[in-house]
Amino acid sequence: MVQIDVPAAFAVGHFFAHGAYKQLQTGSKEQFYEVMLKQNFFQVFFFVWIPVYFMLQYFGWETTHMWWHRASAADYAFFVPGFIMIFFVAANLGFWNGARLVRAGKTKTCFGIFAGIIALSAVWIFAQTSSTFKLGSYAQWSADWRSTPWFYEDKTFLGMLIFVMLWWMGGLGYFFWSLRKQGRSL
Repeated sequence: MVQIDVPAAFAVGHFFAHGAYKQLQTGSKEQFYEVMLKQNFFQVFFFVWIPVYFMLQYFGWETTHMWWHRASAADYAFFVPGFIMIFFVAANLGFWNGARLVRAGKTKTCFGIFAGIIALSAVWIFAQTSSTFKLGSYAQWSADWRSTPWFYEDKTFLGMLIFVMLWWMGGLGYFFWSLRKQGRSL
């Protein structure tokens, strides 16, 4: 959902800074840029394509049936490119801010920002299940949200949702532990 994808990208930037705290505390520009490159690699191959896929295939669900009333992302000329630009600005600002916090010795604060954003994202999803658990276009949803399908009724959607959650979490875990391993060797 676009309303949580951009904050989640900002949070992931903090998570990478937290994972690479030893590298970042050295103050080395090379370490900073190496971790930033890994963070961007994660965002490209493990994250940004996920909301773009759902935007193109399930626009009503991806926008939580709010603010954008047309049936497709294609109806908004700058929606997808604008989202991608904002996503990467947020991701890199999150990493930059996380690195600043880590260098100031505030590693727990850095992780707290990540955990807080992820928790608020969960609240966003579970506090309004009449829109976050429903598929269909805005027109279908606004006419009678009760008649639109639940997300688990669409096997393609459900399969992709499970796959992308495992892909995202697996990638996040892999990068976190590889950054920690690299930090122990410093």
